[in-house]
Amino acid sequence: MGEYAKFNGGEIKIGTCECMYYLRYDDRGRVDPVSGNVNPQTTSGLFFRLPFPDEDDQLPGSYSPYSRGYRLGRKEKEPSGEYWRDWQPVGMEDSDAGVVQLKHEASGLLLNVPCHHGAKLPDVGNGMKAFWNGKCHALELRHVKSMPDGSLRPVYACRFCDSIWSADWEDILPYCGLDREMQARLEMYASLGVSS
Repeated sequence: MGEYAKFNGGEIKIGTCECMYYLRYDDRGRVDPVSGNVNPQTTSGLFFRLPFPDEDDQLPGSYSPYSRGYRLGRKEKEPSGEYWRDWQPVGMEDSDAGVVQLKHEASGLLLNVPCHHGAKLPDVGNGMKAFWNGKCHALELRHVKSMPDGSLRPVYACRFCDSIWSADWEDILPYCGLDREMQARLEMYASLGVSS
């Protein structure tokens, strides 16, 4: 179900159900609720769009793509050199599997394969085998969720099957250093609702 609000004299779409795909947390006070729709200023439990610096010139309701995520990783050093390490929380290999659908156009073959969110390969059995071929990151920070106590909670997702989870800021922030401005914004979000 679409959620709408008033902005600059018109009505805009701000999201679907609890996902505010087209509204940043910082912009929730810039829109006015429409009757029968969620009020982003007072409703807790909403998932807001991340504050990407390259979208600062866009207005509420105009963000695209609607479900953009932020890669979670960091540079690490070893004696052999520096490398990039994607975030993979402990226990992810044992979490519930999502589903990825694979399609081969020419043959019309369609397969549903368990998605283990980059933590391990699926056990497909019956003569089929799974391999990595250019493995890339699976997890990304997708939203910040407004909590009843006024704090924000990071929500991350598998970019392949769209399974979502939440985490603590202290687990996520060390893997948010790809863009310094974005990291500073997320650190500010992490401090909301935290008593000094």
